[in-house]
Amino acid sequence: MINPLIISILGYLRKQNSSCSLVDLVALCQQDFRSLILKDVDAQVVIFQKNFFVMNALYQIQRDIQTEGFLLTIFPLEICLIPNCAGAKNTLTTRDTDLAHYYLDWSNLNNITVEEVETLFSSFWQRYRAVDDIDAALTTLGLDQGVDWLEIRQAYQKKIIISHPDKGGCADDFIETRAAYEILRYSYHRT
Repeated sequence: MINPLIISILGYLRKQNSSCSLVDLVALCQQDFRSLILKDVDAQVVIFQKNFFVMNALYQIQRDIQTEGFLLTIFPLEICLIPNCAGAKNTLTTRDTDLAHYYLDWSNLNNITVEEVETLFSSFWQRYRAVDDIDAALTTLGLDQGVDWLEIRQAYQKKIIISHPDKGGCADDFIETRAAYEILRYSYHRT
């Protein structure tokens, strides 16, 4: 199915001299949503569907223009159309490919429950907060940016032994160390 938002989103992206955000595109399409989204839908599902329509349009555009030497980068806060990009073909990451598959599958638009939407939103905010906390987590473990997973595991194991309450350590330090490790574990395994 061709997404009816493609024309207005592509026109908007072509006029931009810089990147825009997903919020900008949702605002751009507010008028169109009135005819696309049913009136008796839960508010959380409406937010999901608006996001879905915009992301579907972006991934359709990305797929279609890639063979023409253009690149469309899609991040929630940075969506940017780059014209005449040398080597733009086959530049999608695994993240892009997985998201594209999800958003290009129209069955994901309506086959979702309120509970599933709430789970998606919760997962998004957990990841968002984790990304913001990576520097603090590295500091907690006494590490700098650019370390690999093995270094993180080793630093965690050393610090957790010292801070474990059964070994005479402070419970608060133990919890802080464990939280830092979980943040980094999620971040490193996600990439």
